[in-house]
Amino acid sequence: MSFQPLPPAPPPPPPPAAEPRRRRWVWPVVAVIALLAGGGAGVAVGMNLDDDSEPAAQQTPEPTGDSDELDELRERLEAVEQQRDDLKRRLDEARAELEQRATETPEEPQESEPTPFEGEFTVGSFTFTDVQVLRDFAGDFEVRATVTNDGDATVEFVSWTATVLYQGEQVSTLTTSASALAAGDSVEAQFIGFDDYGDWDAVEFAVNTDTNET
Repeated sequence: MSFQPLPPAPPPPPPPAAEPRRRRWVWPVVAVIALLAGGGAGVAVGMNLDDDSEPAAQQTPEPTGDSDELDELRERLEAVEQQRDDLKRRLDEARAELEQRATETPEEPQESEPTPFEGEFTVGSFTFTDVQVLRDFAGDFEVRATVTNDGDATVEFVSWTATVLYQGEQVSTLTTSASALAAGDSVEAQFIGFDDYGDWDAVEFAVNTDTNET
């Protein structure tokens, strides 16, 4: 029995060629370059934005006439408000004056001092002496006189009229009456009228026709 020899083993493969060593500095460099490039771009963009902002500011439209109209409206409003305040103040003053007058007691006219009128007046059987003209408490004319019955009979009833004159014009007419006035007797007569007191310079007397004698 025979054996054939085994073929020789193939030579071992050559060792693989060593791979080139990676350069780790490549990526940092790229990053730096990119950063620089980005910064430059950012600077460029910022410059562009700044350049764009200036025209925008320059292109802002100037205010129109609306502001002038608003100022005019404000001035008119202030004037109206001032007028309103003045009217309100006057209204308050008027109301206060009305309230004050409403609470005050009206002063009654004071009776004036009688003004004597010299002389005697004889009308029919009556003589008027001690004549006085004055303003009564109501502010009207009043005439006072002493009236004497110079007749021979008693007068049951008699009425007299006094007329006050000023420069020949009648300014007041007053009346009074008496009853049971005996012959030779006198009475203090007070003539009453409703005419406002004023200037006067003369007085006249008259006896009414409804005199009754006994």
